[in-house]
This record gives sequence, C-alpha cells and structure tokens, in this order.
Amino acid sequence: MQFETPMAKPEEKRPNVMKVIEREAIVRADVDGRSKLFVRRAAPKDRMCAGDIVQVETINSVSNPSLTSSFTGVCIAIYRRGIDTSFILRNIVQKVGVEVRYMAYSPLLKRIEVLQKAQRVRRAKLFYLRENPGKMFRQKMLTKSAKTS
Repeated sequence: MQFETPMAKPEEKRPNVMKVIEREAIVRADVDGRSKLFVRRAAPKDRMCAGDIVQVETINSVSNPSLTSSFTGVCIAIYRRGIDTSFILRNIVQKVGVEVRYMAYSPLLKRIEVLQKAQRVRRAKLFYLRENPGKMFRQKMLTKSAKTS
C-alpha cells in the first residue's frame, strides 16, 4: 500500500497556539514600547529591575484621558507572566507605607518611566523593605522626587 503524500514526522514542531495568541496580545498592548522594560533576556541597563525608582502615570477617567495621576516608588517586585506582567511599587506617603501593584500592559497606564537604576541589589524581590523602610530612602532620587510631586 503506497501513500501519495509522505506522513508528517513526529519530531516536527507546530507553533503553540496559546503562545502565538499571547505574543499578538502583547504586540497590540505595547503602544509606547514598554515591552522592552519587561524582557527577561535584555541587558540589566535596558530592562526594569527590582530596586529601580519608577514613576508611573495612570489615567483616572476613561471618558477624560487628560485626568492623570502619578506615583513614584521603589520597584520591590516584578512578575513577568507575558500579557499578565505586573510590578509592585512602594513609597512612604504621609508616614504610611503605600504599595501599588500595576499591570504592565493595562490600557489605563499612560507612561512608565525609570528614574534611577538600582545599585547593589542582590534579590529579585525586595520585600525586606517593608520591615526596614529606612533602607529605601538611602537612595537620593526617591526623596527628591517625593518632594517635587
């Protein structure tokens, strides 16, 4: 019995449909090039890392995009999960520690800007800053930016 077309070899790889859909979603959501901040294999100077001082500008009203608010803080954690990538910023506002979690590809985020890169951080998650907030303010840029905003 002869086959007209050769059968597919089992070692041939087909594209994973869910990965293709996720990549397309990231391309659609990446309006200002923010995906470069969250690439795992990028150089540390090009990507966002834990310990960086970051300013995020968010849109408050969907009907009026000119109403925005900004939050500046130390990035204490990044969760790289494709389209569900998120990060946590921490700052002290009126002597109370405030943590805000942002979804990186949310349409309500207007701008993400790294103000200062981290120096000498050896951990991926900086949750120890919750117990010892004085370590956070040893970075001069954070105290300057908190006074201006």
